[in-house]
Amino acid sequence: MEIIPVIDLKDKIAVHGKSGDRDEYKPLESVICKSPNPIDVAKAYKERGAKTIYIADLNAIMGNGDNFEVIKEIDFVNKIVDIGIKSREDLENIKKILNKDDRAIIATETLKDIELLKEKDIVVSLDFKNGKLLNYNLDDILSYVRKDTPLIILDISSVGTQRGVNIELIKNILDKTNNPVYVGGGIKGMEDLELCYYLGVDAVLIATAIHKGVLDLEEIINRFEK
Repeated sequence: MEIIPVIDLKDKIAVHGKSGDRDEYKPLESVICKSPNPIDVAKAYKERGAKTIYIADLNAIMGNGDNFEVIKEIDFVNKIVDIGIKSREDLENIKKILNKDDRAIIATETLKDIELLKEKDIVVSLDFKNGKLLNYNLDDILSYVRKDTPLIILDISSVGTQRGVNIELIKNILDKTNNPVYVGGGIKGMEDLELCYYLGVDAVLIATAIHKGVLDLEEIINRFEK
């Protein structure tokens, strides 16, 4: 099971996300990095063994600018990147700044052109808020997606809360698909990682528990990425 640390980008700095209230996000404070400079945060992740990082461009997702220059500068580690893709044009725009092993995320929160789910070399984010998939029917989404496309189960309500993962939701989706499954939002501590590992989850997205020092990134990478 891969550990994928997260950077939420807003106005060119890393911020601490909580429950999807993006206007309220504050500059990141972290035990592993002295500043909210996203380059420094990404380097701190890589130094501790992260092979891939997840980046959410909150300005692009909210439709008030973007952080493409910063994302482009983080070229020393593989990335999966959410810019709030709505259309094919959005997908082509982000591809221009990604390296060959990076992947664009297509998220149900923002997607308008459902045909994009059939693309190769993407990651699909199933965005849930208060237990409900945003904007789409889950079975419809799963019928569109290629069998090798990773699916992120993103519980937006739980992001940054450390209230624990939604086990029933994860089990439900694992029962419906054989695609690789990633889990993000609400990781509380080691017990959540162990639950995901034993359920057969392929990767976990994590930020708050690392930055608060609840989990040691290097330790959990060594433990779960066998």
